[in-house]
Amino acid sequence: MVVLAAAVTNKTGKILVSRQFMEMKRIRIEGLLAGFSKLVGKGKNQHTLIETDEVRYVYQPLEGLYVLIITNPQSNIMEDLDTLRLLSKLIPQYCEGTTEEDVSEHNFDLIFAFDEVVTNGFKEYVTLQQVKTYTTMDSHEERIQNIITHSKINEAKDQAREKAKAIEMKRRERKMAGVGMAPDVSGMGGMGSDSVEQHTMHTGPSRSPVPDFTRETSPEPEKDLRTGPSANAGGMVLGAPDGHADQFVKMLGIKDSAPIDNPFEVKKTAPVEEELKDGVMLLVDVSEGLSVEMGSDGSVKRMEVKGGVKVTCFSPDVSRVMLLTNGPLKKPFMTRMQPRLDKKKWTKGALGSKDPSKPFPTGSADALTLVTWKLSTTNEEMVPFIVNCWPASEGNSSVVSVEFEMKNPAIVCKHVTISIPCPSSKAPEIVSVDGKAEFLSRDKVLTWQIDEISAENESGTLEFSVPKVPHTLCILGRYYVDIRWILGRY
Repeated sequence: MVVLAAAVTNKTGKILVSRQFMEMKRIRIEGLLAGFSKLVGKGKNQHTLIETDEVRYVYQPLEGLYVLIITNPQSNIMEDLDTLRLLSKLIPQYCEGTTEEDVSEHNFDLIFAFDEVVTNGFKEYVTLQQVKTYTTMDSHEERIQNIITHSKINEAKDQAREKAKAIEMKRRERKMAGVGMAPDVSGMGGMGSDSVEQHTMHTGPSRSPVPDFTRETSPEPEKDLRTGPSANAGGMVLGAPDGHADQFVKMLGIKDSAPIDNPFEVKKTAPVEEELKDGVMLLVDVSEGLSVEMGSDGSVKRMEVKGGVKVTCFSPDVSRVMLLTNGPLKKPFMTRMQPRLDKKKWTKGALGSKDPSKPFPTGSADALTLVTWKLSTTNEEMVPFIVNCWPASEGNSSVVSVEFEMKNPAIVCKHVTISIPCPSSKAPEIVSVDGKAEFLSRDKVLTWQIDEISAENESGTLEFSVPKVPHTLCILGRYYVDIRWILGRY
């Protein structure tokens, strides 16, 4: 059996995805797929295979699409059908739909999944769940290393902040003593004038009774196992990407670009690496990510929640541990659990091995996934809050009104930052703001900082104006949301 290629086309013969497993020129595969559309269009064949002198087409209709594999005429038809059946199951799994738009949007994810099924033209005997595991490529060690890296970065920032305070205090003491106005810049290294950044801060009346949150006065919150290694617990992206959006994304975290100093960032007092060494015998990792894509009118195009529980045993003494939880999530959540766990205990909220003689693996590199959950919906009532951005032209300036509105009272979002790119480095004029607004001139970003979005602070607005330049409204129509803490259940 040799599978030459696997492809997805529409009913008219348009090629959406094509993956070649043997060396083949582009004109060759295009000719084969064009021939398939002509042969299948005759409508006289009652079978899902078409044979020619050179190749055999084995295909399966999938709503408005065709999923097909091209093999040599001598291949095993039973193996071909089994391969085609598995490839057809991958499309709704990785494309989240069976339309042309869904396949085109997730074509690379689909190609990676195809590579796990067929290697060098030969079928791999894998299941759908194994393909998903292989393509996820989740690394527990990488996540721990990311946590350690972020901890070191935060520690360096704290040291720099304390050094700056000491220099400022020494400068004030000299001024009071009448020594002179010359600043003491010892210990500042090679800092030049280019590192100075203009900050414009505006503070408006807050609708939330929560006090101002700063690095120095706020106590460190309790460790929330839902938070992952990334600083962004969730993101909302408005509109389709273009050149301005790419430039804005680079501002917000691409390597070698200027990072945005978030005043809500929680500093860590001790590196995570030391915590893992000092007598820790069991590490339970509970992570959950929230992603929301919204349209220009504020409608929810897609909301996706993914989470999971992993356990790492550092000692055989705790390898037979049983974790107590709130139990399985109800619909519309999809929950999957490790086959080696006891399903009867799981219905009562306990995660433990069904065979006491088979404990959990021991070792820092053997993190075992116990249970995962997923939610994909367009229901606006499940989204924590929505953001509406309304740019408009008024004379020689552009006025922008940004509003947030709580949708799900069961979810409390704390320390929310909405970042809006601006067309120039000139500070915008703040008309009104609920919360705090800060302009970062170097990154051309206006950040709107909200302490809390909950039943006590359901909505708020930010209104500002900027000088009109080309593409002003295109840039101002986009924003990025960063949420530090999400409390509650969906």
